[in-house]
Amino acid sequence: MPIRLSDVADRTGVSTATVSRVVNGRPGVAEATRALVLGAVETLGYKPPASRATQGEMVGVVAQDSGSGADSSLVDSVLTAFHRRGWLPVLFSRTHGAPKAEPASRKLLSHGAAGLVLIGGDHTDVTAEHDFYRSLRDEDVPHVLVGGAAFPSRSACVSQDEAWGMGKAVRHLTELGHARIGMMSGALRYVTSRRRRDGFLAALRETGVPAAEACARIEHVHYSQSAGFRAAETLMERGCTALICDGDSLALGALRAARSRSLTVPDDLSLVVVGDSTTARHMVPSLTVVSPLQEKMAEAVADALMLAVSGTPLTSLELFFAPDLITRESTGKAPSF
Repeated sequence: MPIRLSDVADRTGVSTATVSRVVNGRPGVAEATRALVLGAVETLGYKPPASRATQGEMVGVVAQDSGSGADSSLVDSVLTAFHRRGWLPVLFSRTHGAPKAEPASRKLLSHGAAGLVLIGGDHTDVTAEHDFYRSLRDEDVPHVLVGGAAFPSRSACVSQDEAWGMGKAVRHLTELGHARIGMMSGALRYVTSRRRRDGFLAALRETGVPAAEACARIEHVHYSQSAGFRAAETLMERGCTALICDGDSLALGALRAARSRSLTVPDDLSLVVVGDSTTARHMVPSLTVVSPLQEKMAEAVADALMLAVSGTPLTSLELFFAPDLITRESTGKAPSF
């Protein structure tokens, strides 16, 4: 196993940030401390990834598939943004149950990646361990987190404005006459789910829905058609005539639930999906979506990482992009009873 900055820090009793400054020849370290660190570097055999500093052409993209259906489009846009800048993005795609992001990230760095982009990983999960992400800052590894951070982060982040998106969806459905709007979203352990919940509740509050009733219109589930089916059944039992679905799989489940009751979309039930995809565009009926500005987000990710690689500090910066609402066939006027 290769020696890491944290190993040198443990040996010397100083922080990984101090070790990083010494290894990279930066000022601000006492001479005695510098000598101590350099001695430990030699004794332990620590070898910094020199190619990371000299090549500047390869970047690592570590992407976690949440199952929502929209992630792959954003990943493709990020890869394209780096290609357009003449950089070589190397993708490591994780599915649920795959090894954590750290081994892949360390491997990419050891092979010369100038920096990392981390999309939809454990950094968005409030129940996960976040030591690895903190170590990236401590070790001065250029990186960008996509989707926000579930911990006090000093990293650069690029995110969709989830509250804005929920507000646009609720206002669209309200204008169509829907008084009982429900939402199906992912588990609350994820930052994006929490932000969508908060945006949804705020939007319902603006329409005069009491807090307790608004909370009863939310179902937090895993991303699957079966979970979407059950959640839609529950929300329709509560009288909802419109549903906001977090991703294609939940929307497909909601369509099945409607058809099982001999209901049609959008005549009897309206659907809005968070995230645009090929499935959403070509499904029958085609789905109204809260569409992320993927290309603009991807450009911001690439620009932020390139700035970080060049040495420009981007500490604790989070850029938010307001999504669009694209209306298609799955939303219509509220049914009259």
